[in-house]
Amino acid sequence: MKFSDNAMCAILLCSYVGIKDENLRPFSPGEWSAFLDRVIACGLEPRAVLEPAEQWRERLSCTEEEAARIRSLCTRGRSAAFELDGLERKGIGAVTLFDPAYPPLLKRKLKRKTPPVLFYAGDLSLAGKVGVAVVGSRNVDEAGMVFADRLAEKAALEKLVVYSGGARGVDTISETSAIGHGGAAVAFLADAMTARIRKRETLERIIDGKLLLLSDRKPDAGFSAARAMNRNKYIYASAYGAFVVSSDYNRGGTWNGAAEALRNEWTKVLVWDHKEYDGNRKLIEKGAVPYTMTEERLYDVITRKEEPFEQLRMTFGQNGQDSRT
Repeated sequence: MKFSDNAMCAILLCSYVGIKDENLRPFSPGEWSAFLDRVIACGLEPRAVLEPAEQWRERLSCTEEEAARIRSLCTRGRSAAFELDGLERKGIGAVTLFDPAYPPLLKRKLKRKTPPVLFYAGDLSLAGKVGVAVVGSRNVDEAGMVFADRLAEKAALEKLVVYSGGARGVDTISETSAIGHGGAAVAFLADAMTARIRKRETLERIIDGKLLLLSDRKPDAGFSAARAMNRNKYIYASAYGAFVVSSDYNRGGTWNGAAEALRNEWTKVLVWDHKEYDGNRKLIEKGAVPYTMTEERLYDVITRKEEPFEQLRMTFGQNGQDSRT
């Protein structure tokens, strides 16, 4: 596995790969963004910090403490390379925002929130294909299960990749349905990738080129609620449109992920117009597009421009009568 100097710099500064000292902490997303600001302002590239500190410390206006931390992170290149080789033997690769193969929509939509390093297992080109996100509660009811299954089947038949979070419930149902109907799925994980690829069914799907697993954390890092919340933005930003199957109201990962996507306009958010789900109704009130499955192609649904609700209200009035007549 070969990386450019800028790519290797991103791995060394922003990941735990090769770190043996428990006191050594890689850059947070905010620290990485601030670092890029300094580098760009000085007319440098990130790879500059791979050189001796006297060549860049003053130009970047780094304190002695900051420079020492950067040097500690960057001088572990050998141990990082060794660990990356070990991951590659397990079928796990790494891609950085400096690599041509990096998922294009993530960079375009997330900008400074783009994860500098992603680990992956599977065909990375799947993350560059047109697709839809299918998200929902882990504890979905029977009606939601059926809807998620049919929606993913429809996406697969239309040659659209299905993006999800790889969790139980709606995520697993949509992933299984998409692949079972000849399609493909991309899952952004909130748990350990190394454990996931040991499952026979998962490994077979990866080998067949039908499943891609992605994570912004070291592949052996376990689940955390914060990690699950954070990866929601990657699901929405990767998709041309997102379908929310079921959501609780004002709580849980599905609600927070959809609300964040609406605020940031990362993609068109559609919500199953199912009156029994309080969260679904409230997301529609917040601006999500109500959706009921029809014969219309999903691609046409996600690319159609919707007339804003306020404009519709003014046009038809509160009693439903067309004010233009």
